Amino acid sequence: MVSFLTSVNGVETMPFYPRNAPRKQAQSALALFFVCTVLLAACARGTEPDRIPSPAISQTPSRSIIDTRRRVTAQGSFQVALDAAMAWRKDAQWYGIIPFTSIERALAIPFEDDKPSWFFRFAVPVEKDELIIEVLDGQVIGSNEMQLPGYIEPLLTEIEPLGNQWTVLDNTVVLEKYLEQPDSLLAEFAAMLVDYRLSYPKGHSHPVWTLYNAQNLTAPIFVLDAVTGQVVK
Repeated sequence: MVSFLTSVNGVETMPFYPRNAPRKQAQSALALFFVCTVLLAACARGTEPDRIPSPAISQTPSRSIIDTRRRVTAQGSFQVALDAAMAWRKDAQWYGIIPFTSIERALAIPFEDDKPSWFFRFAVPVEKDELIIEVLDGQVIGSNEMQLPGYIEPLLTEIEPLGNQWTVLDNTVVLEKYLEQPDSLLAEFAAMLVDYRLSYPKGHSHPVWTLYNAQNLTAPIFVLDAVTGQVVK
C-alpha cells in the first residue's frame, strides 16, 4: 500500500488512504500506540495515567440525512479541520472544500466511494504553502502539504479565502435545492454518488457550491450561491 504519511511541525499525521485500505486498522493501531505510551509513562511516575482528551470533534457535529454517504455534514466537519490548520500555521486561511475526486486525480489513487471524506483546503498564500485536511465522521484522519495543479483545482491566485469561520450554507441545502430542480438527476437516481466543491472565485460576490456527479466529472450538475441560496446559471 502506498503511504502518504506527512509531518506537520514535526508531528506525523495520518495519510490519505486509498479505497479498501485498512483505514480502521490503522486508526486502531495508532490509538493503541498512544495508550501504551501513556501507560508506560504513568508506570514510570508511579501514578495513575492522566485522562487523554479525545482528538475528536469539540462539538456535536451536524448529522447528514439527505446525503446518506456522509454521516456528518460539511459544516459539522469544519471546526476540527480549522483546529488542525491552526496547529499547522496560525496564519493559515481557509480556501474552501475540494472534491474527493480531485484528490483521487491528484494522487492517482481511488478512495472509498461508499464513505467519502471532506477535504478542506488551507493555505498561506504569501509563501504558497497549502495544507489539505481530510475529515471523516467529524474527525481529522489525514492531512497533506501539497499544491494541486491548476487543471484539477483553481489556483490560489484565482480564488479568495472564505474567512476562518463558517458563514455559508451547508451541503445539505445544496442537495435540497438541487432536488427541487425539474432536471435533477438526484431526484431520478437517488443512489447517485455526488461530490462537492466550495470555493470563492475572484469576481464573484459570494462563495459558491458546485455539485458534481462523482461518476461523470465533465461538467457540474448544479451551482448554488453559498450565501443567498440562489441558483447560479
